[in-house]
Amino acid sequence: MTHMHNDRAAAFNRLRRLQEQMRSDIPAMMAQKAMSSFTLHREPEPEAAQQMVYVVVYPQDPFVGDPEVRQMNAVDIQPGLMNTRVFVRDSIVKPAQPDDEGNYLYWPGTSEFDQVNAFYYTTFTLRMYERYAQRSLPWSFPAPRLAVDPHVGDGANAFYSEQDRLLGFHSFHVDGTFVYAAQSADVVTHEAGHAVLDGLRDLFNESFGLGASAFHESFGDMTAVLVALHDDSLIQRLLEWTGGNLRISSFLSTLAEQMTVTLRKEEVRASHIQGHTIYLRNTLNTFHAKPFDELLAEVEHPENELSREPHNYSRLFSGAFYDILVGIYERIKEEEPDTPARVCMHRARDIAGYMLVCAVELGPVGECDFKDMAKAFMAANALLEKGKHEDVLVRVFVERGILTQEEAKTFCQYLDNLPEVHLPEVINSSLASALFLEEIQSQLNLPDAVEFVPMGAYRNAMNYAYLTYFTHRRITLVGEKFQQFNGTHIDLFGGLTLTFDETNRLRSAFFRPVTDKDIRQIEILVTDLIHKGEIAVTTAEILPPSQQNLNPTHPQALWLHTPPLTPDWPESGKPSSSAKLVKFPVMYDEIPQPLPEFGEFLKARQQE
Repeated sequence: MTHMHNDRAAAFNRLRRLQEQMRSDIPAMMAQKAMSSFTLHREPEPEAAQQMVYVVVYPQDPFVGDPEVRQMNAVDIQPGLMNTRVFVRDSIVKPAQPDDEGNYLYWPGTSEFDQVNAFYYTTFTLRMYERYAQRSLPWSFPAPRLAVDPHVGDGANAFYSEQDRLLGFHSFHVDGTFVYAAQSADVVTHEAGHAVLDGLRDLFNESFGLGASAFHESFGDMTAVLVALHDDSLIQRLLEWTGGNLRISSFLSTLAEQMTVTLRKEEVRASHIQGHTIYLRNTLNTFHAKPFDELLAEVEHPENELSREPHNYSRLFSGAFYDILVGIYERIKEEEPDTPARVCMHRARDIAGYMLVCAVELGPVGECDFKDMAKAFMAANALLEKGKHEDVLVRVFVERGILTQEEAKTFCQYLDNLPEVHLPEVINSSLASALFLEEIQSQLNLPDAVEFVPMGAYRNAMNYAYLTYFTHRRITLVGEKFQQFNGTHIDLFGGLTLTFDETNRLRSAFFRPVTDKDIRQIEILVTDLIHKGEIAVTTAEILPPSQQNLNPTHPQALWLHTPPLTPDWPESGKPSSSAKLVKFPVMYDEIPQPLPEFGEFLKARQQE
């Protein structure tokens, strides 16, 4: 009894030291994020729709067809365009109001239509993923609602801002015509996908690594494909367009056609496409993985070449996902030739959707690459489909160069030989989670020297349970190539996810630490940001006039510091020991004007 008491005391003290270290070493915002909920209470089944409301929206994109009427659960569309999770905050006009029967039947050409379209597809995206996750999904910020602004500014752009808790959509003017990003379901669902993934894996948005950043963009594209496949009129049109052959390029695989076509008109006139936006990607592609060192920062023909820019590189995984979706669809058609193609498409869509969300939830929590995500897909298939589509996954990932045949085989064997570990009925605190991990750490062959900080524990409606932990590693940028940021710190995060089935048996243990390879690549990627002038600083006066760059057009990182700097800085090239570089919490392509409340954001981060 005394021995058990001493073990518990040691574990408690260790956890307390970890939390103290977290508070002192990790940014305040990260410390707030890290402490998630710890409950294995089973999530209830999603509520069935009761009363329905009619809305007018563009299915997928204005280029595809005319506006159509769709139904929406009345609970999810309250007067003023709001519900428990999403609300419209328009920079131009007040939110739309329903007619006497509670419907929102506005037509394109009105601001209200843009509001309804953006609100509908943002809410649809969240509800779709909650169905696939079989639980309520949180945003990454401590508030219940995400704002949607369909008229936030001018330019060929849309963005997700974690700091502002906002999806923002711009418009642009070409040849006498206004094109509104909020009118494209592809664009809206892509941005909403960013918000959903940030709630599932907020450390991805903290990472400077190519894998996490590129997967974020890929997730947005995969989201657009899945949402489009929930619209029966689009599925019917797709099958007629392709004759049932989904390996033919179509409006499903080509995202945001109207913006694509219009921007290409702009390209003819101006000899460029503004920012090579995220909406110019085709998921039906033949990209093959390349070693990081062979990827250039910029390529001459970005439409046809992979680079180490996240939007560009994301097309590799988006293409793999589309191949998997089509492979599953073709298998269902072959096994059930009498089943209508539309039904086969529905089933393939849901298998791929459940697999995608499960892969995210059981996969890495921080730094990662496409190889990690491919393994996570295979683990999700083993859990959800009892390995049925393993051959499809292996074929696609091997053909794409994401995994080798031997890596795939070894990982499948690892899943088949997990130790007999069972989850306790109750884990209701970070201490309980830490104690449980200490009990099983040796069985999982986890390194003793790594300190795992509990993040969360939850159970979904299928009775699957997930436990997450993060690890922390700080690096310092050293060398003349980092210019004025020489000596600055960056916090990197790895982690562990444990997944248990409905019998509380361990089905996946996904450990992904921060590696030396990650560090080397991140240092290269940070130098890219420096050379492109994409790092914002909190106070311009701390830089010499030749280096002042307070508000770059494309901020991708933010430099934090606590004055005073060392007396001889910047001549010495050594800022204060507290200088830190963090990922900018806005995911966008092209923002031609200052971000909303940018100055206030800088001040808030400086005071942390």
